[in-house]
Amino acid sequence: MSPEKEKQEEEETEDQYLLAVDTFGKWQFKMIMISGMFCIPTAWHVLIMTFMNAKVDSWCARPPGYETMDVARWRNISGQTDQSCQIRAINWTTFDYETDLIPEDIEMKSCSEWEYDRSQFQATITGDFDLVCENESLVGFAQTLYFVGMIFGVLTFGIMADIFGRKSVLIPLLVCACITGTITSQMPSFTYFGIMRVVNAFFIIGIFETQFTYSIEFVGGKWGTVVGMGMEYFWVAGWLTLALLAYLIRSWRTLTLVISLPSLSALLMIWLVPESPRWLLSKGRLDEAEKIIRAAAIENNKPLPESWKPKPVRKTEENESKVTLLDLFKTPNMRKKILILYYNFFVNAFLYFGLTLNIGDLGGDVYINFTASGLLEIPAYGAAIYVLSKCGRRIPYGSSLILSGLFLLSVSFVPRGVYHKDWPCMVLALLGKTCVTFSFGAIFVYAAELVPTEIRTSAIGSASFLGRIGGIIAPWVGKLTEYHPYIPVGIFGINAILAGSIAFMLPETLGTELPYTIQESEKLELVSLFPSKKKSSQKTAADLELSQKM
Repeated sequence: MSPEKEKQEEEETEDQYLLAVDTFGKWQFKMIMISGMFCIPTAWHVLIMTFMNAKVDSWCARPPGYETMDVARWRNISGQTDQSCQIRAINWTTFDYETDLIPEDIEMKSCSEWEYDRSQFQATITGDFDLVCENESLVGFAQTLYFVGMIFGVLTFGIMADIFGRKSVLIPLLVCACITGTITSQMPSFTYFGIMRVVNAFFIIGIFETQFTYSIEFVGGKWGTVVGMGMEYFWVAGWLTLALLAYLIRSWRTLTLVISLPSLSALLMIWLVPESPRWLLSKGRLDEAEKIIRAAAIENNKPLPESWKPKPVRKTEENESKVTLLDLFKTPNMRKKILILYYNFFVNAFLYFGLTLNIGDLGGDVYINFTASGLLEIPAYGAAIYVLSKCGRRIPYGSSLILSGLFLLSVSFVPRGVYHKDWPCMVLALLGKTCVTFSFGAIFVYAAELVPTEIRTSAIGSASFLGRIGGIIAPWVGKLTEYHPYIPVGIFGINAILAGSIAFMLPETLGTELPYTIQESEKLELVSLFPSKKKSSQKTAADLELSQKM
């Protein structure tokens, strides 16, 4: 191919959207803020489980005539001092607790009804559905069900957003979140509650994936990092506002209803935000794209000349047909990149949820702990934005996972029982979790820059699918502490180091424009961890020859 021909094709594939509206401006800021504000309630549906299934004290219900008896005394005379699943097999209607003596060899019988401590929570799913004793495991199962719902949603709505558009999918998803959340708050039994939570998760994860892709496609250059990581602050806003709402509303049913209704306002987005211009260009809908881009350029003080017209995204003959997820696996370079991303998504979720669920309770007030955890996210994401903007994606991302693995493996070198509450183990685990929090946020930015616009949401959705599997497996790995306390951290640590190491093979994307097609993504070649000197010299000679021709 002649240099003139190559230059012409480069101009045809140049990001005309960014040339028209700039990499970031007032218009992009407004669009991202509007869509982000409407998506804040999404975090509420995920995090509400902290309060919805909060652990509350329970005991076998006091029989008629004992309602006014002090709970501590009732638990003592009924044999519930060490447990709350059985009581002494006494005919309590005829038993006079003031004068009658309790036989020493009295048998115990299982309870059929329970009472619950309502001093902190007016109602939880534990109390409403009697998830105690033999049903206690259902509390954890409720969280597992939510991950199951997410697994089905990540693939479904990623594909739909690539076919029908970001905005066209995002708004109905938010409305569905409102509907399913509202119905969940009225469920009469745990079975129906579990079903509706799965359906709610199905829509919620679709919102996360679609909103992320929608927002990052508005910007370019360094702003891809800022916006990609900055999206996490909408999550933090949801976290902190939920802390306030949960403090004011102590019933899970009322709280679920309150956090669900605001999403109905997403219908206003029909008039407030446009479809993604990049997606429109990738689909050849040039008239719609032109109208949006012209309005954006005016608001960014870059009015376009009347003669300006958007050009169709250049596609090869192989790309003329409808693109699907399978196309990511048809070329060696793209196939290797997507497989590396898949494993890294799995490991990030595996570590994050594994450490979160098994690092131990902080103790103290649940509202203070929940708020403090949310506040700690703010500096963490701020540091990630700075590092990724200055140092790129490849080295910081891979290094953060390797560091996490080293911190976790170091736990096995700390002798147990020597230090007060094994605080060195806790410190190392927290350091490992901090590194994974960094990498978990960065992987979404990195992945978005490695896959093309025409299938970006589907690709990230399929990767997130594997991440949710990691979230489901993580608690079961945590249970391996029953066999040896170092087995879980060993498994987590080894996977972190392996994932971080192979991530170094991914190309650097700092400063590159978002690819529109798989062919453009294919140009981002993998980095060899052990480059051949012979190949390196040949490549240098070829580059020199090309430069001389130009």
